[in-house]
Amino acid sequence: MDTANLTPISAFDDARAKACAAAGAMIPLVARTLHAQYPTGRYLVLTRPTGDYDDECVNLHSVRDAQGEIVREFNPYALASERLPDVPEEIAALWGAVDPRMPEAVQGLIQAVDDVAPYEFLDFLPAEFRTDEEIEAEDEGGRTPLGIPLPCPCGSPGGECAPCCDSKDACPTVCSGCTLWRPEC
Repeated sequence: MDTANLTPISAFDDARAKACAAAGAMIPLVARTLHAQYPTGRYLVLTRPTGDYDDECVNLHSVRDAQGEIVREFNPYALASERLPDVPEEIAALWGAVDPRMPEAVQGLIQAVDDVAPYEFLDFLPAEFRTDEEIEAEDEGGRTPLGIPLPCPCGSPGGECAPCCDSKDACPTVCSGCTLWRPEC
């Protein structure tokens, strides 16, 4: 039997692993982008529909601050026409030809990531950031919202900025959810 023209299954496994790694690397890009656009934001909230139609798609819902208050709510019917705030050039460059100011583009990237490995990259929104309505809907069998944590510009996750006293550079800019720490260096 001639197997010269056949590809081993390991090639598919390798390709899948590369696709998963690339997809997972997009979540921090989305998080940094949204935090640059909404500096007081702590979570990007996503939802999945509850019906039979497109129940595996991911929708932008809102950006919430450290107290769970909505900083920006997304209109699902206006994603193609609304614009988000500008982002620094170095972040915009990472999006290539895609405009990160377009909610439709942000949602498209998140959906593409989720399509690579559904339920792998998106976590549930922590309970303290859920609204009473969301909790009530969950209790009645509804779906739990998803959340992507938005990091501080200094790079620390979850709003925890590291002290910069040992740094030769100026203290990093921190989001309003963090305590602005300016040591006497």
